[in-house]
Formats: sequence, structure tokens, C-alpha cells
Amino acid sequence: MTPRPVLFPALLFRAMAALSLFVALLAGGGAAQAADEPRLALVIVNGAYQSFDKLASTYADGDKIATALSATGFVDANGKGPVQVRRDLSREAMLAAIADFRAKLTAAGPKAFGMLYFSGHGAALGSYGDVMLLPVDAGRDVTAETATLTRAALTRNLLGSGAKTMLIVLDMCRNVLAAPPPSLAQMIADQTGVETSAVGELAGSKGLRRMVRAPAAAIRPDQGYLVAFSTSADQFAFDDGIFSKVLAEEIRRPQQNIADALKRVSDRVALSSGKNFQKPTFDYGLQGAPPCFISCDRAANDRFYDCANCPWMRAIPAGTTPFGSPASEPGRGSDEPVQADVRIERPFAIGVYEVTIAEWNGCVRDNACAKLGNWAKENPNPLIPATDISYEDAQAFLAWLTVKSGRTYRLPTEAEWEYASRGGAPTAFPWGDDIAPSQANYDHTARYRGSDTAPYRGYPESVNAYPANALGLNQMQGNVWEWTSGCTDQSCRMRVIRGGSFESAPDALRSANRFTVPPTKRRQDAGLRVVRDLDPDEIFAAS
Repeated sequence: MTPRPVLFPALLFRAMAALSLFVALLAGGGAAQAADEPRLALVIVNGAYQSFDKLASTYADGDKIATALSATGFVDANGKGPVQVRRDLSREAMLAAIADFRAKLTAAGPKAFGMLYFSGHGAALGSYGDVMLLPVDAGRDVTAETATLTRAALTRNLLGSGAKTMLIVLDMCRNVLAAPPPSLAQMIADQTGVETSAVGELAGSKGLRRMVRAPAAAIRPDQGYLVAFSTSADQFAFDDGIFSKVLAEEIRRPQQNIADALKRVSDRVALSSGKNFQKPTFDYGLQGAPPCFISCDRAANDRFYDCANCPWMRAIPAGTTPFGSPASEPGRGSDEPVQADVRIERPFAIGVYEVTIAEWNGCVRDNACAKLGNWAKENPNPLIPATDISYEDAQAFLAWLTVKSGRTYRLPTEAEWEYASRGGAPTAFPWGDDIAPSQANYDHTARYRGSDTAPYRGYPESVNAYPANALGLNQMQGNVWEWTSGCTDQSCRMRVIRGGSFESAPDALRSANRFTVPPTKRRQDAGLRVVRDLDPDEIFAAS
């Protein structure tokens, strides 16, 4: 297999949290695409290179994407008809195609949605530079003149058309270039402010090293962009079609906006069983509610994520919550405090779902987390929760998330967890004092206050398999136990998990229930849900 492209560092998705609540009110849910939202797509695939390895799968990649885009309302970059694939373009032809695309986007008006998909070779302009798309006539001596088809330049150029949204997908390889020529080394040094001697070699096969160039700014406040890379920094992508196959499928999937779709692509590719592993990643600059390929999910308007393999998060406002249980509550444990109001002083963000096996696998593939037993081996669903996790395992995952996202992730306190679980409800469960098999994943053969029963399932289900609670959080009750930062003594020899699991009797799912486990203990029904503090601009939106 020929290794393939590139990447950007862990990317910060701050805008979504800052605008989330107010976007939810304005967006009103989920129209697929506005009738006045023109959609144009430019698909370029290069395989017959003169100075680099020829690529076998790139033509099929382009055909899949063009077909999927045409099926979801896109027209070709020339402004009419189904999306066409432009093959094996020279530098002159690529520049001409992009210029024509920009002109057609301008003519389409300020609500236009444009997408550029490129499959082929790419080159990193040094460890501190940008990444460049290579035309088929590119030479191995990359110069300042040929370094015009870069991610930064393309983003600025196409946003300059006035289109409201630009999606740029770079499914491309990085090539082995022994060293930057003096002219290019000087250009990189001038652009980045580093010493010429510190500019790294253009080497490393076909993955991109990290880039620190600032992303291109939108021209208007309402403009947004998303640049998707088919693999992450310091890793490879491969000429085997896995990324394009998954992307084409997600383009056709309803009930998700383009940020949702790319997150699902990243999770599915990370979970793929092939020997060639890659992790897609993004440069995120979307504003407000992103457009959808087919239709939008109303519940997704106010959630966000901080990097490609980071969990979905939702901002929770400060407030007061009942904490503990009344003395009369059936199933009440002796370690549960008598119910009283507790004040949560600061807003925080919490995972919409339990951490999934796809998100955990991202950490495993970076050698930052242990490879654990999981329930997804027979069901390669990226939304199966990660399980068999100890408190110490959870800390390793949180440290990895912190590095990848640039934000500090942690476990919820017990008060935060109960606040998020209850959604203001003082009852035993968020939905009331009774429970039924349709409301959560637990041991359905057991009863609580004479509740209905059902056959025992005995396995965790998808993290979105049951309805969300009042705060838009899924499966705070049941499915898998969730670690908190709580402990039972000053030495924290025992840690507290919450929520119950698929193996639990229904009384364990009560919001006040506490269960203690040694921090090194791995349980097949224990996972985690993450929390992070909000920045001042995000706090404003969450208040």
C-alpha cells in the first residue's frame, strides 16, 4: 500500500460552544438545506504523477465523492449538472479550475455552500509550514513559486468568493523530499519567524508534521470553513480508499450537519480493522449552525467537540441541584446523603455521551492508553461505549485528550455528575420515581417498585440508544458505570462510580446512588464521561 497524507495539530472548536445556546434558538432545528443555499463542488483527483509514485485508488475515491455529492444537492463547480471529477491536473490546470470555482461561488451569492475535494499527493512545507496540494507535473524541488496550492491559500482564496460555508477535504499524501531547497527554506523562515537553520527537512513519507500557521480568517462574520485532513500529524494515510468510502457514506447519512458527518468519519476510520491505520482530523472555523448534507438533527445544535477524536460536549449552566436521596426513597444506600440543594457555581461542559470505543481507540493508536477488552469486536459500531476501564485508565485518556485538544479535561465531581444526571429533577430517576425497560439499559429482569420486566440483554448498547435527559445528555442512567473524581477517604483508596450499568438492578440507576471501586480495578461494565471547564466566552453562552 502506498502511504497517503497529512495533518494539522489538535484543533480547537471554540466557536461552537461560544454560540451554542443562542444558535439552538435561532436555528430551530433541522431543515436539510435552505432552498436559497446554492451548493457547488469541485472534485480533483491526481494519480498519474511524473516525479512521484503513481496512485491507484485516487480515481475511484473521486468517483465515490462526486456521486455522493450529486445525490445530496451539489452541482458541479462549473455551476450546473452533476458533480464531475477532474483528473490528473497540471499546476496551471489546477489554478484555472480553482479560479473558475471561486468565480462560480461568487455568482451563486452570499449563502452559497462550496466543497473542494482533492485526492492525490501532498507535501509539507517544513515542520513549521503549511501543506501543499501537488499537481501531476510537480517536481521534487518545491519552490516558493510552486507553493501556492496550500491549505491556507486555498481557504483564503475560496472564502474570498463570498460563499457562506467552505468545506475543503484533503485526502492526500506527503512525499519524501530530502531537504528544502534554499529558496523554500528562506520562504518558510520568513513566513513563520523561525531561524532558517531551524526549518525542518521535508521528509517522512506521506504524512504531515504538525503545522502552527494561523488558520485563514473568514471575510465576513457569518462565514465559516472546515478543512478536513484524511489523517493526523505525524501519521500516514493510505492509497486504499478507506477514507473516501466512509466519507461518501456519511455524506449520504441524514440527521447530521457537516461537523457531525466529519466527526463520524473520523470515528469510523479510527475504528477500522485494516492494517493501515489513520486518524482524520480537522481545521475548524465554522460559525453558528453548520449546514447539513441532507438533514439536520435538532438535538445537535448546541453540542460541540474540541478535536477530531474528542467526545461530543454540551455546556451546562451554573445552578442548584437536589443532591442525595430522601430517607424514604426505595433502594437508598447508607452512604447517600439526605437530599438537600447544592449549588454548582460555575458552568461546565460535559460529554453528551459516554466515551465511545472509537474515541478510546484514538488514544490507543497514539500509545497513550491501554488496549482494553471491549464490546465492539462483534459490532464495529463507533458509538459502542468504551469499557473495562479503571480510574487510572480514565486518567490516561483525560491526559491524552488534554494534549490533543489543548483544553484541560477531567472527570466530573459527584455534585456535577448528579446535577447533570438529574436535570433539576428531585425524583429517583431523571424522568420520575419509576423505571421501565424502554428508559435505560439495565438488568430488565429485575424490578423497582413493581416495574415492568423484559428479557435480559447483558451488553452495552450504542451511547445514543435511549432518549436524552432534560439537559440533552444520553444514558446518564445505565449502559455503563461512569467514573467520577469522588472518593471515600482522604487517601482515595476507593473511588466512586455512578449511574449503574447494563448488568445493574434498576435501583442502582437512581441519580443519588454511589458505588465504590478501587482505582486500579477494571470492570467490563465501567466506562467514563468527560468534563472540562469553560472559558469566559463560553461561560457567557452557557449562562
